[in-house]
Amino acid sequence: MAGERTQTASGRRSESTLTPLRAVILVMRVTMETGIVAALAYWGYTLGGSVAAKVLLAVAAPVVGFGIWGVVDFRRAGRAAELLRLAEELLISGLAAAALIAAGQPVPGWILAALSVTYHAAVYLTGGRLLKQH
Repeated sequence: MAGERTQTASGRRSESTLTPLRAVILVMRVTMETGIVAALAYWGYTLGGSVAAKVLLAVAAPVVGFGIWGVVDFRRAGRAAELLRLAEELLISGLAAAALIAAGQPVPGWILAALSVTYHAAVYLTGGRLLKQH
């Protein structure tokens, strides 16, 4: 993302300050991820029949969604890593938006989809990346 860059001891550049633009993008990221959790939880809840099933599915759906998100380390994919991470994030946020729409909440679903696209566009338009360099 846009911001001041400094050299680390190893010679790599790092983002060192939180500019207003980076803060907005960070808020978008947090809002998007919270929306994904809420969307998957809501969708899971609507699938259950009994109260116990509703609660179980409301917890299980986001755990599975973020479990898939977290289990794959794309850094090992070389040059395709960033593209694969982008595809994964858009797929998961798209599925969460579709889950909301399927659960009878089309407006929040479309808002989540728009937020995801806007966030990812903002990251790349400001020179950022989804995967941090190590």
